[in-house]
Amino acid sequence: MKYAVVGVGNMGKNHARSVHEMPGVELVAVADANFGAAEAVARVLGCQAFPDYLEMMDTLEIDAVSVCVPTSMHEQVGTQCMRRGKHILLEKPIAPTVEQGRALQAVARECNVQMMVGHIERFNPVVTRTRELLARGEIGSVVSLMARRVGVFPPQIKDANIAVDLAIHDLDIINLLLGELPDKVAVHKKRNHIEHREDSVEFFLQYPSASAYVQANWITPVKIRKLNITGTDGYLEMDYINQKIQFYKSHYEKYRERDGEIDGFSDYVLKYMEPELVEISVAKREPLKEEIRFFLEAIRDNHPIDNEHAIEALRIALSS
Repeated sequence: MKYAVVGVGNMGKNHARSVHEMPGVELVAVADANFGAAEAVARVLGCQAFPDYLEMMDTLEIDAVSVCVPTSMHEQVGTQCMRRGKHILLEKPIAPTVEQGRALQAVARECNVQMMVGHIERFNPVVTRTRELLARGEIGSVVSLMARRVGVFPPQIKDANIAVDLAIHDLDIINLLLGELPDKVAVHKKRNHIEHREDSVEFFLQYPSASAYVQANWITPVKIRKLNITGTDGYLEMDYINQKIQFYKSHYEKYRERDGEIDGFSDYVLKYMEPELVEISVAKREPLKEEIRFFLEAIRDNHPIDNEHAIEALRIALSS
């Protein structure tokens, strides 16, 4: 399979490198309006460079494309690629608006090509392992989730605010882990250091089965990517960066506290003992390669990719 990358900023460079290192696929070209940047990547990875992605697609035989351009260009670039019969892996968010995201989905159906939105944390091994633990009921019923995704401002982000660029990861993962969408969303966005875009946000979400809090900002001097989950029978801390899980299993006795004249009718009381801490081992893998591998297998197997989760995550991220 012949592969190309449009846009060689931070994510585009990693897409190109990942494809270059994977078997069964050939990186044939990269394109960027900054031709010097495209040439630099092409020299290292041994592929062709183009200043114009349309020229690249009209010149070379290409099966699939990673679209790693600014969000504001997703609909234009994605549409042009798909109308030329190329399968596309589109970096998140799917588009600046839900309407544009729907339009891209329609083009993919019309052109009979695969479109996949790159919500990379879905392919993080700690997420996969956490889903398994929840499915087995290891922490009982989920009561609440708290996500923190904070760090310094990334200068390469030119056209997206903190909610759409960063918080959207955790909004999508919480939807995935709970298997449902929130009934209510309250959000607080603020501009602290950036004049025209919010650089901090907090989401408070009420789901049918649990509640969730998501904090994201570009003002914390240390990079944190964590999700904590409280259940009726335990507590779990998940670290996206280090790909580690700490699981605290609850140990308690449940009994009725009897009060003389109440005939034994009173609330249950839980007597907690020291929790059992278990370090959950996770096979470390690069999420981006896992994502690209999934995309390629879907193309080869003609397995339809559902991007509805990307639309729902964007819808919540755009809440005001």
